[in-house]
Amino acid sequence: MTAGFWHKAIGVLWAALGLIIYPNTLPQSGYGVDGIIASWIVVFLFPGVSLICVGVRKNRRLKWKQKYLDEQEPYLVQFRLELQKLEHEQELGREERERAEEAEEAARQEAKKEATLAAMRAETEAAARREAKSRTSPPPPPPSSPPPPPLMPKNISCAGCGARKVLQPMQSAECDYCGTMLVYS
Repeated sequence: MTAGFWHKAIGVLWAALGLIIYPNTLPQSGYGVDGIIASWIVVFLFPGVSLICVGVRKNRRLKWKQKYLDEQEPYLVQFRLELQKLEHEQELGREERERAEEAEEAARQEAKKEATLAAMRAETEAAARREAKSRTSPPPPPPSSPPPPPLMPKNISCAGCGARKVLQPMQSAECDYCGTMLVYS
């Protein structure tokens, strides 16, 4: 059913009901014909015609809306297609940027590897030159400062139990009582 159908139907029914009911009340009322016609217009005719007008207006609006949508449909389809093209181009651009970032990251990693390898080569070459130089040249004269005194045995106390043990230089041993490792320092 179309828009406004029920408004029009109820309006026609209301006006017809007034035409059926009111003429039967003419002889019994004391208002006279003018009063009855005026009340019939106010109670039945005006509301019925108003409902019919509302139904016609709703139907007309629906037709205008449908006509507008029919006219706009080609533009909406074109707009949707353009929107899809734009989204597709953005997706391609995003993928291209991601590939460029991946390539840049790979190049950065490769440069880092090359720098590490170059540093290792330079270090190896420097060590080889020092080795070759030390083989060919006589050892440098000792410094003029006196040599450090020789290391002497020390009495080390255990951190675990407090027992004492004598250790030689650069020696480590276990505590005889608790098994804690004692280190000459």
